[in-house]
Amino acid sequence: MKKSMILAIIILAASCSPSTKITRSWTSPDKDQGGYSNVYVAAIIGDVGKRQAVEDDVQQKLRTKGVASQTSNATIRPNFWMSTDLDKNEMMRVIGSNGHDGILTMTLVDVQDEQRYIPGAMMGGPMMMGGPMMGPGWGMGANFGGFWGMNHGMMMTPGHMVNDRRYFIEINMYDVGSELLVWSAQSKTLNPRSLEKFSAEFAKVVIDRMAEEGVIQRN
Repeated sequence: MKKSMILAIIILAASCSPSTKITRSWTSPDKDQGGYSNVYVAAIIGDVGKRQAVEDDVQQKLRTKGVASQTSNATIRPNFWMSTDLDKNEMMRVIGSNGHDGILTMTLVDVQDEQRYIPGAMMGGPMMMGGPMMGPGWGMGANFGGFWGMNHGMMMTPGHMVNDRRYFIEINMYDVGSELLVWSAQSKTLNPRSLEKFSAEFAKVVIDRMAEEGVIQRN
């Protein structure tokens, strides 16, 4: 297989892979062994629009697993999370009155920026055809005419710097009855293209992982 084709396959595979991944998770032996079936979803995000987008996508993904849920944006006042006097009792009253057995929270814990260099690539000529690069004295490159015929039309695209941004989110599940932490995970998202794409992908990755580890009830 030509080198250019192999490179294209690698690039395509990388572009299709999710930008959000679970980097670690932990499960308490005290969690509900049957999995939680009625979850209160709370994204601890100051921006109301972003909080609603994330919570709604998580709720929709839970629904596909047969798990009932309710979001914080639908049940508490918009400025609750930004209040300087958070009333836990008020939140637990809302949660308890709706029959929830689990509380799922999501919190942005870190954002990291990093620069990396992308080297230039050879365009045209033998490299694009999958041919080998030969040094002086080899084949047609042994004289100027051969060298010119072999290298004419080749050019190097310049290298460049790119900025990567990584978002780290902590996801926790609490048991409503005991209020104890029963499951925790951290996700990493690289260069999200848009809020909509990130939110939907994040919800799928997180809820699929929770189902795999028995944190939520399987349908």
